[in-house]
Amino acid sequence: MTNVRALAARVLLESERRFVDDALEAQRGAGLSRRDRALLTALVYGVMRHRRTLDWLIDRCAARVHPEIRQHLRVALFQVRYLTRIPRHAAVHEAVELAKGVSRKSAGFVNALLRKAADLPLPDSLGVRTSHPDWLLQRWQGRFADLEAVLEADNAVLPVSLRPNPLRAKAPIEIEGDPAADPRFQAGEYTVQDATAMLVAPLLDPKPGERVLDLCAAPGGKTTHLAEIMGGKGLVVAVDLPDRIGLVEESARRLGLANIRCVAGDGTRVSFVEPSDAILVDAPCSNTGVLARRPDVRWKLRERDIAGAAGLQRLLLENAARLLTPGGRLVYSTCSLEQEENHVDLPGFRVVKEVLTLPTALASGGYRALAVKGAGGA
Repeated sequence: MTNVRALAARVLLESERRFVDDALEAQRGAGLSRRDRALLTALVYGVMRHRRTLDWLIDRCAARVHPEIRQHLRVALFQVRYLTRIPRHAAVHEAVELAKGVSRKSAGFVNALLRKAADLPLPDSLGVRTSHPDWLLQRWQGRFADLEAVLEADNAVLPVSLRPNPLRAKAPIEIEGDPAADPRFQAGEYTVQDATAMLVAPLLDPKPGERVLDLCAAPGGKTTHLAEIMGGKGLVVAVDLPDRIGLVEESARRLGLANIRCVAGDGTRVSFVEPSDAILVDAPCSNTGVLARRPDVRWKLRERDIAGAAGLQRLLLENAARLLTPGGRLVYSTCSLEQEENHVDLPGFRVVKEVLTLPTALASGGYRALAVKGAGGA
C-alpha cells in the first residue's frame, strides 16, 4: 500500500526542480484511492502555501537539516499546526517512522524537533506569519488597503468551481470528489474553472457568427468558454505554441465544440489574412493573483520576472492590434496583481472597462480590460 505522507515528501522534493502541479500529476499512476489522492493534494499544497512558516519553525530548532528529512518535517508540522482532523501524535509518529527510511539516527532528531516546534509562537513578521517572500510584500504594501486579507486569501483552500457547458449539460451539476473523475466531465457537460477566470470571456461578448481570436489559448478554459457563449456558431481561432495547443484540441473535443480551430504558433508573430471581430489576449504572466491555486509560484518567481512578463505581454497586445478589424473588441487579461502587467496602452484603442480583482477565500485574483479599436485602425 502506498504511504501518502511518504509520497507527499517525495513530491515536495521533486517540486524543487519542477512545478508542483507537474510533480503531482506524475503520481497519477500511484494507485491511490480518491480519499488518498485528496489527502496527497492537501498535504502538498498545504506545505507549499505555508512553507516559509514551517521552515522558520524547523530552523529555530535545528541548524542543519537533511533535505529529505526537511520534507518529512514540513509535512508533519503542517498537519500539527494547520489540520485539525489528524491527531498530533499520529503525525509525529508517522514522520519518525519515515525518517528511519532516511537514516536510523534521524528518528530521534525528528521526534524531538517536532515536539518542540509544534507549539512555538511565531514571530511578529508578516512574511513569516503569512508565508510570503519579503520582496513581494514590499511591492504590495501601500497598494492594497487590506493587505492581510490578500495574504490570507493566498493561503486559502479555494472551492472547486464548475462552468456548465450549455450545449451539453441537461441539469444543474453537483460534484463530490475529483471533478475530472466524474463521467459527466468526460461527457463534456462542464469545465473546471476558477470563478474569476469565468468573468473574462463574457467581457469580450463574442457573438454567434463572429470570427474570434484567442492568442494565448492553452489550456483552453477561456477558448471553450468563448465558443460556448457563441452557441457553437461562428469561429474561434485558438493559437498557442506547438507543445501546448494540443491541450485546447483535447478540451474542444471533450466539450463537442466544432467551432474551434486550433493553430500552432507564436501569438507575438502569428498572422492571418482575415481580421478578427474580437480578440482575447489572456497573457502569460507572473501569476501573483493565483497563489492559492499555484502555491509554489511565490517561491519560484523573482521580481525581475515581472518585467520580462510585461515585455512579452506588450508584444502580444501589439500583434493583437494588427489582427483586429476596425471597431473590433479586444479583451486583455492576466492572473497577475502587478501594475507593470495590467494596463492596455495601444494607439488608436479606447479602454472601455478595466477591473482588478483581488483574491478572496472563494476565488483567485486577476486583471481584465476591454478596449475597442478606433475606425482609423492601429
